[in-house]
Parts: sequence; structure tokens; C-alpha cells
Amino acid sequence: MKLGSFKNGAPEYIVKGNNKMLLGDFKGAILEFTKAIIIDPQFPHSYTNRGAAKLEIHDYEGVIEDCLQAVKLHFRAEVEAEKKAAQNGLKKSVHSNPIYAKLYSMIGTAKLLMGNREEALVDLNSARLLGNQDAYDIMKIYSR
Repeated sequence: MKLGSFKNGAPEYIVKGNNKMLLGDFKGAILEFTKAIIIDPQFPHSYTNRGAAKLEIHDYEGVIEDCLQAVKLHFRAEVEAEKKAAQNGLKKSVHSNPIYAKLYSMIGTAKLLMGNREEALVDLNSARLLGNQDAYDIMKIYSR
């Protein structure tokens, strides 16, 4: 994650949130990531990190909401990068960003833990297709 892409003040909260995650203070981490989101609501990694913390405290609906917001923001950034490249006469194709695999895996895991097995397997399969081996392993266990 490039800290230089944040607006003023947000890197401090991301670092604090990550440190709290490492210490197991997931509620504290959520608070720090929320502060980063307030400062820069267009930075998708803050939502991704907050979703990971919410997964740890079993706020599955919150996980899904944050991860879907992160997907939307990542996609928007990729489309903007493609537009800028085209304006400069360059070809830049929108690639599969590995973060999508992580996000869909978190969404699928949350849905699975909420008891929504069918939707969970669809999201986990998306994560698998994007290269997340862990999602494949989870699918094998729960698709029996």
C-alpha cells in the first residue's frame, strides 16, 4: 500500500489501525480505519482493512458492505487510469487486481458464516478464479 496516495492525516490512522490489528484490538482498529475513511473516503484500502477487522469481530454484514465499497473504488481507480492512459495515447488495459481475490474471499467467508452457503460459494469461486488458493480450499470443504 502506498502511503503517499492518502490525503493528509489518513496514513497515521491506517498505520495505527494495522498495529491494532496485529495486537488483536479489532474494535480499536475499526475506529482507526474509520478515521482514515472520514479523511479520504475514496481510498479503497481503508475499507478493505476495516472489513478484515470486522470479520474478526463477526460483523459479517459490515464485512460485505466494506468489501463491496472497496471493490467499487478499486474498479473506479482502474477505469480512471485507463482513461488517462488513453488520453496520453497509451494503451492500458484494466487488469485483474489481486486485491479483488482477497475482497471476494472475505465476502464469501462472511456470507458462509452468516449461513448463506450458495451465495458464499459464488463469491468464493470468484476469488478462486482471481487466484486465491485459500478460497478454493474453503470451497472444497463447504461444497460437500
